[in-house]
Amino acid sequence: RRLENMKFSHIASENTRQVVAKCRQQKTCFVFPSDFPTLSDFRFVLYHQFCPCRPPNTALNRRKIRPEKWDTLSGLCCQYCAKARPEERYHRGMYFPLDLESLHDSSFSHNLQVHLMTCQHTPFDIKEALEELQRLAVETGVNTKRGSKKKFMQKLWERMANYYPAP
Repeated sequence: RRLENMKFSHIASENTRQVVAKCRQQKTCFVFPSDFPTLSDFRFVLYHQFCPCRPPNTALNRRKIRPEKWDTLSGLCCQYCAKARPEERYHRGMYFPLDLESLHDSSFSHNLQVHLMTCQHTPFDIKEALEELQRLAVETGVNTKRGSKKKFMQKLWERMANYYPAP
């Protein structure tokens, strides 16, 4: 009965249905099952693949940012890169939006998608599901409710901004 509520359950492949169902059952640090009805399937699965991370000082220095701004703020890290390289503090799959506006920018989510699709550590079923969900959204012209992306990005930003406890 759970699969009946998925937006593409009637036309998506079995693999994609399983990926979405698994994401819906798991709460991550930034994406909750309760977010599912308000997001496109693609965006829900995409952001579900990222976990929290702290920026290294080199990234802060390069962007001329004071480290205290990042006392409680988290970046987004590809969970597969994080698992593959637990000893590395900084690697290719880490992203640090400076504010809500940069998080909401379409190029930011595009960069996340490109990373997952080219990452050697991302499981094939995830790549396949993301590709199919994006294709189905284009083919069927399905859009989420107006303003829902902005609302989710605000929630995501708040979750990221308060992830680490204040010193």
